Amino acid sequence: MRLSKRARGITPFYVMELLEKARAMEEKGEDIVHMEVGEPGFPTPARIKEEAGRAVLNDRTFYTHSLGIPELRSKIAEYYAIRDGLDISPERIIVTNGTSGALLLLFGALMDHGNLLAISDPGYPCYKNIASFVDADVAQVPVSHDSRYELTVGHLELLDVKPHLVVIANPTNPTGSIYREETISALYDYVTREDGAVIIDEIYSGLVYDQQPKTALSLADEIIVIDGFSKAFAMTGFRLGWMVVPENLVRPLQCCAQNLFISPPSISQYAALSAFDDPAVLEEMRLMYKERRDFMVPRLRDLGFSIPIDPEGAFYIYGGIEKWGLDSMEFIGRALEEAKVAITPGYDFGAYGAGSHVRFSYADNLGRLVTGCNRLESWLNRL
Repeated sequence: MRLSKRARGITPFYVMELLEKARAMEEKGEDIVHMEVGEPGFPTPARIKEEAGRAVLNDRTFYTHSLGIPELRSKIAEYYAIRDGLDISPERIIVTNGTSGALLLLFGALMDHGNLLAISDPGYPCYKNIASFVDADVAQVPVSHDSRYELTVGHLELLDVKPHLVVIANPTNPTGSIYREETISALYDYVTREDGAVIIDEIYSGLVYDQQPKTALSLADEIIVIDGFSKAFAMTGFRLGWMVVPENLVRPLQCCAQNLFISPPSISQYAALSAFDDPAVLEEMRLMYKERRDFMVPRLRDLGFSIPIDPEGAFYIYGGIEKWGLDSMEFIGRALEEAKVAITPGYDFGAYGAGSHVRFSYADNLGRLVTGCNRLESWLNRL
């Protein structure tokens, strides 16, 4: 059976393959410290779980409105009003099957064969793969600590073709850096000058540790923002996200959503109605992530990893491994087998510096992170 060009163009998601291998080792009795997967190290808050149970008991298990239940869309609009002081119409908010579902809908609606998507390298791998799946072209643009890992207009001007679409994460994955407002505004002005579009992935916007940046929605009504419940709300398995789009995109995206997903998951939506109601729980998780970051960054530097800038958000650290002269695939393979620590190779995030970098997640609890770093220290001393 012959695979389509789209399917052949999808590259492996190494972090998920590594997670599956680590779990297989655990099933055989081995103790693995997980620093690979970007999944919150907290259970879903109790109030959300209770609402999910009530949804099942009350038979809220049927298809919902294809754009999401109106109550949740209003709750999300209220969230922006309280956090950012913005008046966002619920009519512009589309609830989706995770942020991946939002990306698939947006890429399918905005990109044709031969259109160019520009993303940063390093950057989140699924952007490239979803764009390949809709038969678009992708420019992975090298960025470094010299620009604080920001993708800038200066980078885009070096491309042979002006991109039709630019996607950036803010805060970023894998570096945890935060974009400046002026960088996002300049990207928007440059790309939309010829009818292009800019998408800002703000899935980690609730996990910022020093100074909270404004949502990109405060900069222009035509900027598209996606966000979701997986990270800051510890709801990865609920597979629920949202996007805020210009009014003229709502109906086309709704038609796509009706055909691809029918509707977002009903139980997850009713559970998420309570997600914003206990900010103290969300703040407690955020502060614990900050504590973990403040432990991990100096500890990894002491071990010899090159970390040129401190991560400001998300729960990732992008570290250079030049000191040991190993390719990142060999490095993470040996770390798993010999130190029993799971880390993600740089190849997941692009080609630029991929062999000389690895990503650490500090989503797990502090005790496990201490254990993992101690294991790495013993292992690295033997290399």
